[in-house]
Amino acid sequence: MRTKVLILALFFLSAIVSSCVKKDIEHKEKETTGFTELVVPADFEWKMSENVTCNFTSEHASKVYVSTGANTAPFASFYVGQDIDQVKLNVPTYINTLYVKYETEAGLSAAKSLDITNNIVTYTVPADSKEMETPLAYSAKTNLSRANGQAVIFYPAQENGWGTLMFEDLWPAYGDYDFNDFVVNYKMQLYPNNKNMVKEMILGIRVKAIGGSLPYDLCLAIKGIKAGEIEECEKQESYNALEEADMKLLNPGNSVKNTPIFRFDNIRTNTKAPKGFAFLNTDPDNKARIQKGDMVNITFYIAFRNSIPQADLTLDAFDFFIAKPVKEGASQWQEIHTRGYAPTEEFGQSTYEQTKEGNSYIGKSGIYYNSNTNLVWAINIPTDIPHTHEKADFLKAYPHFKDWATSGGEQHKDWYENMTGNRNDSELIKQ
Repeated sequence: MRTKVLILALFFLSAIVSSCVKKDIEHKEKETTGFTELVVPADFEWKMSENVTCNFTSEHASKVYVSTGANTAPFASFYVGQDIDQVKLNVPTYINTLYVKYETEAGLSAAKSLDITNNIVTYTVPADSKEMETPLAYSAKTNLSRANGQAVIFYPAQENGWGTLMFEDLWPAYGDYDFNDFVVNYKMQLYPNNKNMVKEMILGIRVKAIGGSLPYDLCLAIKGIKAGEIEECEKQESYNALEEADMKLLNPGNSVKNTPIFRFDNIRTNTKAPKGFAFLNTDPDNKARIQKGDMVNITFYIAFRNSIPQADLTLDAFDFFIAKPVKEGASQWQEIHTRGYAPTEEFGQSTYEQTKEGNSYIGKSGIYYNSNTNLVWAINIPTDIPHTHEKADFLKAYPHFKDWATSGGEQHKDWYENMTGNRNDSELIKQ
């Protein structure tokens, strides 16, 4: 428990979810035609971040720190040297340069800029780096605070920063495309050992808005590992949520070989939400609004049965999606994922295939959760951004989003950042 408290002291939380004003029948009838008429390249993946391989070498075991700016806090620290596994980081697509520092006997070195070329950064740690002579023995229960030298890798690529998941909930039909039916922040911290193998991680969830009435729950599938690899999943801190709010592994068991699937139970209910409203933080008239400090905000501790190479746990491995039973009490789900992620085999695959038949909105290319015109129902933004209020036009709220999407992500890669010309505050709810 001491270990987990040390980790949590580093993990700053905030707030979450539940209220707005939108009738579901109106939602189904109304379309933001400007969005549905976007001409989007068929091969566009709708990604705002990408994996970058750190091709780092050192003549002895060294520790490095990586940031997105010369003077910004590092979002990753890990080990480099012989017999130490390679690391893959995840950074916004508009980032072209990373900055690295290394430990010396006198402290941290000056920052060295590294150009990202073909999703690779290459660096040789200088010989004056501090040699890590101790074995840096990894324990799942002790000495995991960064003050004790434990390495850490943050998703998204900022120290203690939040990412944002935005969902439209009418798949396979087009909705109003304001992307506020379910808005959730997330943050993750991976703790690699001296071989860059991960045994433990922390996951934070913060519910920002609920603008749809359909009873979708947030879920998570961790791709590339087996459910049997999950040794422990425990709620650590919880704010403004029901006591029974939790993260539940739905396919537990040491021998389970399928992808682990988690459901976040009861996080839609906010104990600080104004009474009498079905929605949260989407009404343009300031009804049913809460600030970040009053949002549902929960931290979870996850331990793996065996250490997993960090390169197998990039951000792409974490498939956040929403799901609801096809009918009350049913074991089959209707799921909505970001583009390209398959529905879960246990709960969503058969429903997807049945819904797909004859539906013009679902693409025929074999790529999941994109339409024939390559529109999507969910987006993952690698920072915390404001969402639109109900009846707002997403394309007006974020004026450069259209150019980004129709150019296949080549233009205005930073369309969501808080910079001049990127946002129209009158269309957004800012907390």
